[in-house]
Formats: sequence, structure tokens, C-alpha cells
Amino acid sequence: MNRRIIIVLGAVVIIGMLALYGLKQGPAILLKPPSEQRIAFISDRGGNPDIWTMKTDGSDARQVTNDAADDQSPSWSPDVKQLVSVSDRRDQTYQLFVAAWDGRYVRCITSSGATKDVPVWSADGKEITFISGGKACGIKTTGGREEQYLPPTGTPGMAFMENIRYVFGAWSPSNDYLFYVQETDQGKEVYAAEKSVIMSFGEQGNKPIPIVLAHNVHVAVAPKGAKIAVSYTGRNEDNGIVVADIAQVRGRGVYKSSDSKHTPGKVAWSPDGSEIAFEVWTLEDGTANIPVGIYVVNTSGGKPRLILKGDAREPTWSPDGKQLACTVMSDDKRDIWRVNADGTGTVNLTKGRGDNLNPAWSPR
Repeated sequence: MNRRIIIVLGAVVIIGMLALYGLKQGPAILLKPPSEQRIAFISDRGGNPDIWTMKTDGSDARQVTNDAADDQSPSWSPDVKQLVSVSDRRDQTYQLFVAAWDGRYVRCITSSGATKDVPVWSADGKEITFISGGKACGIKTTGGREEQYLPPTGTPGMAFMENIRYVFGAWSPSNDYLFYVQETDQGKEVYAAEKSVIMSFGEQGNKPIPIVLAHNVHVAVAPKGAKIAVSYTGRNEDNGIVVADIAQVRGRGVYKSSDSKHTPGKVAWSPDGSEIAFEVWTLEDGTANIPVGIYVVNTSGGKPRLILKGDAREPTWSPDGKQLACTVMSDDKRDIWRVNADGTGTVNLTKGRGDNLNPAWSPR
């Protein structure tokens, strides 16, 4: 065969392979991450709740989504190129949308009729877990078929699980354990299950690992290992935080409220896994109604330190663990604030420009 023809055919094959790879990776393959760390958040300064990002000093605010719908729960991809969120812009049903960090594109990656919620990226950036109509599901970040993890489909004897509502699901960083929260008549139950267990529920020896059963819980998966932090309200009449290390089959309490009138809320691991930031709330008739502030406690236990007092919520860590961002309510207006991890240097980043909430600090 003519050498020139061989070269041309080889070039065509290589171009085809590159094109196929590009299609599989999606538009993110052409996207560069931001040159500096950024904080994603929700703001209605443009007229509707949309996703925005800004530098960590509050400058260079960029609108990522721009629609008349309700956008919620922004979460960064591990490579910091994209954000996933939920929005009801399609038929008023919340679906998952993946957007470029600078708003260059926004695309829907789910299509089933059930409402989507709580999207979480896998550590390798290849999958997003989420809740769909009370079921724990996952989907590749480029889109495709939605996979249902819980309740397991087609498993004999699992009909009773259809009445269980799942409210959270996320894989450990190494993708070997699925952490999930299910809601039953007894309260909210936190479990961990290996991949093999997910595929063989009900078989002898293949059972999920129970972690916490309480009236209410908030969870955060650790950045390393098979660990999860769980804040709980109403666990044997106590309120506190427990850290469970599934690989070592052990758990320990790291914080317990000093009285029955207070309880921890949302929790967030520091990037190195050594500390946990958490909300504290005052209970009224068993419900967390009055925010007290944000605290930080070492994962080995000890006395927590107050970081920000008052109506401060939704803590998120900087990649170096030296600062946090959070939502602060003042004068009936929510803003995104930044604070040092020792409680000094508080800065209002959004300064009253709209109603601002749900901060998410980029991983790097």
C-alpha cells in the first residue's frame, strides 16, 4: 500500500479516536480551571436564585447560571472546572445541571421525572451521586443512564425496602463504600455499605453497617479513607457528633451537647481530615430553630472552639484549612462571610448584594 495512503489513514484513525475521547469527556475537556481559588454560592442579585462564583476576597463575581428557575446546591468538581447543581428550569422538576465554573456552558445530565437533590461528586470526578424521588442514584458526569443504587432493583425479598426513603448517598474517596441516610418511622438511619453489599442485599453475610439512628442527622464524608462524620439530634436523648471509621470498624464521639436544648447541625471536614466545622442550634420543641454559631472540633475529640457567633451557617473550608466561608444572617439579609480558622479576620464578601447562601469553596 502506498506510504502516503497509510499515513493519511493513520491520521484519520487518530483524529477519530481523539474526537471520540472528546465526546466521552464532554465540553470540560476544553475548559481550564480558574487561576485562583473561588467560592461558589447562590445569589438572587440578578433577580432569581442563580449560581455565582467569586474570588475568595469577594471580587470578580461571575454569574454561572442565568434563568428564571430556582437553582440550588452548587458543588465543585474535583478538578475545579465545573459545578453541579439542581434546578427546576425544566418542567418545574429539579434536575442535575453541570456548568462551567465561568458560566461558559450549562447542560442538564438527568432526565427522569423524579425530583433530584443532594448532588455529590465522586473523588475521581467521573460520577455524581444524588437522590431521585427518595432513591439513592448515580450518573456519569458526562450524562447517560441514571443508575439506581438503593433500594436495589430486581433483588428478591427486597420489596419492604420500597417503603424506605433515602435522603443522602455518596461514595467514599476510594469508591469502595457507599454512605447513605434512610428515613423511616424510627427516624433517620446512617449506614455504610460496600459495593458488593449494594449488589447483593439480603444475602447472608452481606449487610450494610449501621452507624447512627437518631431523630435527625447531618453527614459529611471524609476527604480521605472510609470515614464519615454524623451530627445527630435525639440519639438516646443525646445530641452530638460521631466519627465512624468503617475500614477499622470503629466509631467515636467527638462532641456532645452540654444540655438537651442545643444540637449540632451541618458538618464539614477540614481538607486534611483533622477537624470538623459544625453549626450549633437551639432546639424548640425538638426542632433546631435558633442558630447559635459555628464551631470547630478536632476529630480526636476535645473542647470545640467558637469560630463565629450568631446566625452563621453552612461552613465550608479553604483548601489549606486556614479559613472557612459561611452564610451569615444579619438585618434579615444573608451574606457570605470569610473567617480565619481561629475565629479572627471576619470579612463580609458579598456585602448585601442580594440574598446569598450555600457557599462552596473550590477544592484548590
